[in-house]
Amino acid sequence: MFRLRGVSLVYGPPGAGKTTFAAWYTYHNYKRVFWVSVFEDEATFRRNMASFGYDFGERLVFWEAPLAEAEAFFGTLLDAAARERPEVLVIDSVTEVLALGGGLDIIHNVLYRAVKQSGVDVFLTAEKDVASKVTYVADNVIELLYEVYPYGALRDVVVRKIRGGKAGYSMPFIIREGRGIVFLTPEAPAKTAAEQLSTGTCLDEAVGGVYKGLLHAIVGPVGAGKTWLMLKAASALKERGGAVYISVSGAGAVYAERFGVDAVEVDLNVEELFAAVASTDRDVVFIRGLEALSTLYGPSVLYTELRILLQMARGGRAVVVSLRDLHDLDMLFDVIVQMEERSVIGIRGPQGRIGEKIKC
Repeated sequence: MFRLRGVSLVYGPPGAGKTTFAAWYTYHNYKRVFWVSVFEDEATFRRNMASFGYDFGERLVFWEAPLAEAEAFFGTLLDAAARERPEVLVIDSVTEVLALGGGLDIIHNVLYRAVKQSGVDVFLTAEKDVASKVTYVADNVIELLYEVYPYGALRDVVVRKIRGGKAGYSMPFIIREGRGIVFLTPEAPAKTAAEQLSTGTCLDEAVGGVYKGLLHAIVGPVGAGKTWLMLKAASALKERGGAVYISVSGAGAVYAERFGVDAVEVDLNVEELFAAVASTDRDVVFIRGLEALSTLYGPSVLYTELRILLQMARGGRAVVVSLRDLHDLDMLFDVIVQMEERSVIGIRGPQGRIGEKIKC
């Protein structure tokens, strides 16, 4: 994960998770945090953060900032920080501070004194329309993207600048009660050969089994046996790292019980789907019902689902989805199997008898 030292700017629209992101990072990386809030009282902040798993306890010094004239505000802040001797100072949010007027030069002076002279790291949160005013003083710039749709919210961390590190990439994430920030994809996927797992089914002959780190598609019409094949493979994998079966708004548990397979049912919501995948420790994830969301909300939803599932697979698990059709999205899949009447044909895969029809 990225390392943020010096001055870090975290910006994005309301509701994007700027406060939660700053709390996540400081909670896991500092022993003493000085938190300045211009819109939240201490009791509310501690209660909200504890609900996400960030219970700072005595590690946190909280200052409810009085919105006075900017120079007086920062002078008082620096005096308080000098007494408390924190490892990191969080100003949440600098948007309101700048609204006081004449604050840019003062902010620059405060950051110089805090970081250069005292060795304290600083986090600034800001709304997007204000961020450009303070970007030039930041060593690290993190943008949070946030879009709300009928099928759930989509969030991304976009790393715009990192002092001494790689930038220019994004990582989708969710915010869950009890877990806080959960990244759905690795920052830098390992470039290693995909580990092959035998399933004890016709998948082994067709494409060599399933592969950790790859996204697989089992494609075929209704009644072709896609669910049966996935559950049979999941059952065989129980003693080889394990597998979980996720059903999107369908009778997944009913089928899974017959095979002794662990099943998770999720509603028509991409956040629930991604949370279910992210929370499992199994090596293989089988998913049924992705097309239900695209039926309701359009084909772009399926592309979004598969794009993020591909990134999640790159984190080291095998992800296998069943589809009636590839919907011109075959470029997203590493392994493709066509299924009809309990027979499969390997269309794409690292190995196996590609192109041959094999009975299941």
